[in-house]
Amino acid sequence: MKNKKQFWLSISLVNLFIVALLGVTLRSKILFPIKGIDFKHVLHAHSHFAFGGWITLALMALMVYDILPEEKTGRKIYQVVFWGILLNAAGMLVSFLFQGYAFFSILFSTMFIFVTYVFSFVFIKDVFQSNADNAIKILSISSLICLSTSSVGPFTLAYLMASHSDNNLLYRDSIYTYLHLQYNGFFTLAVFALFFNALSKKLNNAQLRRVRRFAISLSISTVPTLFISYLWHYQKFGVQALAVVGSFSSLVTLVLLGDVLNSAKHSFKSIPPFVKNVALLSIIAFILKSILQTGTIIPSLGKLVYGDRAIIIGYLHLVLLGFISLNILAHFLNSGVLNAQQKLTRIAISVFASAILANETVLMIQGFGNMLMVSNGLYSWLLWGVSLWLLTGAILIMISHISYSSAPTDIPQKKRKDNKHFSFETIKTT
Repeated sequence: MKNKKQFWLSISLVNLFIVALLGVTLRSKILFPIKGIDFKHVLHAHSHFAFGGWITLALMALMVYDILPEEKTGRKIYQVVFWGILLNAAGMLVSFLFQGYAFFSILFSTMFIFVTYVFSFVFIKDVFQSNADNAIKILSISSLICLSTSSVGPFTLAYLMASHSDNNLLYRDSIYTYLHLQYNGFFTLAVFALFFNALSKKLNNAQLRRVRRFAISLSISTVPTLFISYLWHYQKFGVQALAVVGSFSSLVTLVLLGDVLNSAKHSFKSIPPFVKNVALLSIIAFILKSILQTGTIIPSLGKLVYGDRAIIIGYLHLVLLGFISLNILAHFLNSGVLNAQQKLTRIAISVFASAILANETVLMIQGFGNMLMVSNGLYSWLLWGVSLWLLTGAILIMISHISYSSAPTDIPQKKRKDNKHFSFETIKTT
């Protein structure tokens, strides 16, 4: 099972490199007259492959191999699903690049959704029968419910396109609904399911109860927080009331998370400083994401934010790169796919993480500048440079993985200094 896990996580790292390469292409197209490249086609390919080829594949592989017992991970259906995810993600990548929204891209997108349905059904059944803690079950099952439900967004868009509808409000609501259920639903819930699953064996009963309260709060909050996205054009009392509830539940969830982390702080002492710092950056990104999301409850601020492309992109990248991607990389360090003791690995992830910070800084400054009616062409050049920075980090991460995985395995343990990787299991022996 370990070889299969390593294989799928290795594939996802290659896909991360492709996502970063597409990001550079997008930023280059803004600045340079590159013939033969359609900006919108690359944009769609970039976003769909980031979701499918990188995040979804990595999260699903980690959920199967880290949460489920070995007798479940060996089921052939999971290999079929992973290949379905990969091939359809690759199909979306190629078809969107050459056609944009057309027959083949829609076909691969639809098949991708149906594959996620299969995974959700099988995994929920298996995890429900497993010995995983109830908090892990709540988070993982809720994440896949959000994943399946998010398909209402693409299907609504397909209906609007087929009917040649010009309903711009429904078009934008479909996009926001899909993004919310992916970012704040599937991605976020799955990340915390993996995080607390890794810690669960070390936590005592009182700490596990705190985790369960957090899991319930986070899962429930995905419903009312969705209505925060609708405030930009709906002024009805019901929508506003649900948005307020969502804002309050988001803050409650942050408090519960702080309570969990504070109560379990002794469990983190055995974690190598580098791994701990990567995880800490990820949690900080989650906290910032939650605070920013809550701030849009103010109508005037919400309209400014949802009308500013730089702010929206900055928020999406904060979640996708700062929170989700860094957290996944922390799990890769934990799984031995990446080696925390290897100097190249530490440099690679440091480059990638610093590029994320630079990306967020530039986008936020640009967004606030737009709000103040102040623009500057320098931003495009800075973002182009940051995209190259991110690509460099992704390349180094892939190289570090290849160099570590291809190293001889018959070298004695004491001589092979770079073969040590952190596992939460080691906490039990301290």
